[in-house]
Amino acid sequence: MAYIRKIWPVIKLLVLFLKELVLSSFAVMLHIVRPKLSLRPGIFAMRTELKSNWEITLLSCLICLTPGTLTMDVSTDGGTLYIHAMDMEDADTLTEQIKGTFEKAIMEVTRA
Repeated sequence: MAYIRKIWPVIKLLVLFLKELVLSSFAVMLHIVRPKLSLRPGIFAMRTELKSNWEITLLSCLICLTPGTLTMDVSTDGGTLYIHAMDMEDADTLTEQIKGTFEKAIMEVTRA
């Protein structure tokens, strides 16, 4: 019965990932086809509320699979991810986007 309750959160996570994949792919394509590259690459540290290795690994993979971002490292305690972004205007904004989308959806799937 517990598995049935998890179906909807899993579907929401998959749909969220597909949406972010499409949107970020278009953003990367726009940067590529512009005559002048106006990228602001950067690395930032993001504290995560996720606790288990599985949750942190899933978040890292989702970030890496989204074009324009890459998880470079995870702190030894698992509480901080170091992320490279192809175009980073504000680290706080990117952190809030990741926390509000992927992290929140992962917590809905893995926690009751």
